[in-house]
Amino acid sequence: MTYEKTMYEENESSIEIMILIRCVLEKWKTVVACGLICALLGVIFAAVTYVPQYTSTISYVINVKTASNDDIRSDIFIVAEYLANTYSYAIKSHDFIQRVKAEAGVEEDIKRYISSSLVESSNIMKVVVRSSDAEKTYKIASAISLYLPEKAKETVHTGGLSELESPLPPVKPDADSNLFKMGALGLILGVALAAAVIVLLHLLKRTIMTPQALTDKLDISLIGSVPHVNINKKKGKKNAHEPMLVTNKKTGFVFSETYKSMRTKIERFSKKNNCKAILVTSAMENEGKTTVAANIAISLAQNGNKVVMVDCDLRKPAVATVVDSKDLIKVPAIDVITGKASVESAIVNVKRYNIDIIGGLKAVGNSSEVLSTQGLKKVIDTLREQYDYIIVDTPPSQLFTDAAIISEYTDAGILVVRQNSANIDDVIGVVNDISQSNAEIIGFVFNNVSDTSILPGGYSKKYNYSYYGYGRTE
Repeated sequence: MTYEKTMYEENESSIEIMILIRCVLEKWKTVVACGLICALLGVIFAAVTYVPQYTSTISYVINVKTASNDDIRSDIFIVAEYLANTYSYAIKSHDFIQRVKAEAGVEEDIKRYISSSLVESSNIMKVVVRSSDAEKTYKIASAISLYLPEKAKETVHTGGLSELESPLPPVKPDADSNLFKMGALGLILGVALAAAVIVLLHLLKRTIMTPQALTDKLDISLIGSVPHVNINKKKGKKNAHEPMLVTNKKTGFVFSETYKSMRTKIERFSKKNNCKAILVTSAMENEGKTTVAANIAISLAQNGNKVVMVDCDLRKPAVATVVDSKDLIKVPAIDVITGKASVESAIVNVKRYNIDIIGGLKAVGNSSEVLSTQGLKKVIDTLREQYDYIIVDTPPSQLFTDAAIISEYTDAGILVVRQNSANIDDVIGVVNDISQSNAEIIGFVFNNVSDTSILPGGYSKKYNYSYYGYGRTE
């Protein structure tokens, strides 16, 4: 079997990165909550470990001597910066520290308490003493004030220091800036941790995010990528769902064009391989297979084909709901398959979409046993004589064996893969199961695509998509 080469190979890495970013953004509430919790923990930690710090500051004017008065304006800041660096080194020198310690009556190492800096765009230098003891802080600052001008003269003969502001005894501790720092750090770490966990969980899920992720694993072609579409509902309407079908103009241009392209591929394949009966399935529930099946059927009918849809998802029939024809069903599919009613009596014409359906009404518990009989084969054989295409909707293949059973009676299969839904190993298992039957695999439909960069033709308009499906409706 020959498959067409997919068109989405070039930007795979960048697409996957964007998808990971989107996964994080979709969980923004969790990310923010984690960041705030970690920020709170950081603030609590800073408060518990807080030790009051006291500061005493001395300001000096650096006396700059230049060769001539004309050079003062151009050189003063450069020379001041040079002298400030020299004096900063001198303050930390061994002999100076020893003199300060002796004067202040302190035995411990005091280098860590002292810092100095040059005020920007000036020749003013500040010396700051900071420690957890207010009295000790003031004594050290006073000793520096006493000895530093002398040390400056000894160090640089062409410069000097004039005290601008004398040190004052600190009367209260400094503001605790560590609270903000730890809070900010906690916020950053919390956000990063939450994002990392979300990305890791996503990678561990191994859900299919791009068509290439599946075509790399299997010899299966991409039929089409259906965009994510959200039709806004009017408030007060009893029916919460408008049909997500190609006949609904609200679904958009890309949506309808995608199905036209898919129709062409299906018709070409069917003509080449003499296929009429085509099953549509998915690996997991809520991947939108029934909506996809209905759109394929309607698209084929729009091209002049006579089409019938058979709802073989006996566990949760939804075809009649999707095409809004539930009230027209008089004879359910189960009665036809079990031989209780004729095929003709169950066929319902849906004029709105120009297709026929054999639909279901209620769930059937023993569907696998029912489908294993020859009843479904007889139904499909009968329909072959009347229709160009028979589209068969089936239950999720990874959850139930029904699709594998039905594939024995059909000519080909189409797999619906919803972006970021089914695990790639589950999809591979479904493809293998169908491949073991008589049915050929036409390819897969990549459904509910939210990343417009992997849509055909480079379309950039954004769409949203919701489905009739198992469990919840999204």
